Amino acid sequence: MSPKPPNLQYRLEYAGYRLLSLFFSSLPVETASKLGGSLVAWLGPKTKVRHPRLLRNLSQAFPEKTAEEREKLAREVWRNLGFVLGEFFHIDEIIRDRVEIVNGEILEEIAASGKGAVLCGAHQANWEGGSAVVTKYGLKPLAVYRPLNNPFVDEDFKARRLKYYPGGLTAKHDPETPVTMIRYARAGGATAFLVDQQTYMGLKVPFFGRMASTTPFPAMVARQCNLPLVLITGERLPGVRFRMFVKIIDTPRTEDRNEDVHVATAAMQAELEKSIRLHPEQWMWTHDRWY
Repeated sequence: MSPKPPNLQYRLEYAGYRLLSLFFSSLPVETASKLGGSLVAWLGPKTKVRHPRLLRNLSQAFPEKTAEEREKLAREVWRNLGFVLGEFFHIDEIIRDRVEIVNGEILEEIAASGKGAVLCGAHQANWEGGSAVVTKYGLKPLAVYRPLNNPFVDEDFKARRLKYYPGGLTAKHDPETPVTMIRYARAGGATAFLVDQQTYMGLKVPFFGRMASTTPFPAMVARQCNLPLVLITGERLPGVRFRMFVKIIDTPRTEDRNEDVHVATAAMQAELEKSIRLHPEQWMWTHDRWY
């Protein structure tokens, strides 16, 4: 018999989450962002696994920096993650008033064509608000997401996000997800992915001077369904404001399908790296991108 889920633990965690939600929601967005940033910038460096991993990643990505410079940068990485925490409970206001789009005409043309697109982003600046703004252009994305371990917190997270993903949210490790995404793309829908995390059994492409296992699925869908492959990157501006950049990634369509997917995937990671280098403190260096 399988063990019962830790229901009490989940409920206690959810109660804490609700208190956090009520607290941050009661504050102006600028205050919530600043407070979240200060809190996580203090707590993050004390973690025993993620902070050493963060420093290791920074050391290998920026060998020219001193240990002191990397430690300072690491603290700012944590601060940005704290900003995102405080801002999450003000996501509606951010999407409504605080995001500007560069090259938004690309999204307008895609929406007008009715043919859909493959939209790709990263854990950069505030990815929750920045990526969701595409609905303003008439797109109805279906997105892949990783369910949280706590089902009660996960349900609240999904409810807050769903209004910005009219196509729905499908779990990353659900075996039906690939088929669902391809069907939606073929029907003219926009599919959305975060492409900056390690993928086991993925394609090995260069990223910050090392080979990184990367999902080939977005490029595969774009090529197979003859859709534009779009990378959306972002930067944080003063005053809890954001600027997003839209760029089409060239997807070859030769007789060698595997090579086409590999080339497009590598091109996307190269563009993403360029964006991260402009504001390295705004990317989530705390995960295992390389191995």
